[in-house]
Amino acid sequence: MRATNIVRCAAVLLLGVEFMLLGTQVRAQSDTGKALPAHLANGQRVFLEYCAMCHGDGGQGDGEMAPQLLGRARVRVANLTDRAELERVGASGIRRTISLGGAHTGRSNLMPAWGERLQPGELNDVVDYVLHLPDMGTPVSTATMRAYFDTPPGTPEAGRAVFVHQCAACHGLSAHGDGPLAASLIAKRHVHPRNLTDSSYVATRSDRDLFAVISQGGGPTRKSTYMPHWGGFLTPAQIKDLVSYVRAVSHTRARP
Repeated sequence: MRATNIVRCAAVLLLGVEFMLLGTQVRAQSDTGKALPAHLANGQRVFLEYCAMCHGDGGQGDGEMAPQLLGRARVRVANLTDRAELERVGASGIRRTISLGGAHTGRSNLMPAWGERLQPGELNDVVDYVLHLPDMGTPVSTATMRAYFDTPPGTPEAGRAVFVHQCAACHGLSAHGDGPLAASLIAKRHVHPRNLTDSSYVATRSDRDLFAVISQGGGPTRKSTYMPHWGGFLTPAQIKDLVSYVRAVSHTRARP
């Protein structure tokens, strides 16, 4: 059964490749609107043509093929905005994975080998582009934004209950960033949990920003990867409650 699923996924993957080759429109700019250097613009073109169907336009692992790969083959597409993981693998490791595919690099065999399809310059440029993804101002996923807009505003009281059980270990019961795990994160990882009562900072964040960070975690939103993603554990309503609670403890007004 598992082999059958893998074959089916591979067939869907190949169809997705052809779809992306026909349908991709190249955006030669970052998500901040700034023009990319020529080699990164070329790398973006290659990424959107060959990689985005699984990894997503912004590299968050949320392409249109990702749910099928997870559901049918139990393969979770890599999040290429995770700076710590990219630095661990390094440029040579990324180049090897793209060139040889997953089966020859200790990853899923559903990761295709692109070495024979890409020109050397294209391979170099897409590697550079992948390494640049954490700095691209990665957009919030469509699913997260849909959940945000479909969910009514939360309440601070309900948010407090969720916060105590899920967030206080790092952020502290009073949300000052001084929870029982904070000292270890600071000492061992040089990561300081956010003081959520800091109104000068929280006032600069929209409700959508807060919802996205809680839902997707730190990596995809250009914050610490030690900030977990709660989208798979909490409901959108609970996350909206947390946003409302953060507004209350920071004494800042809602910014939809």
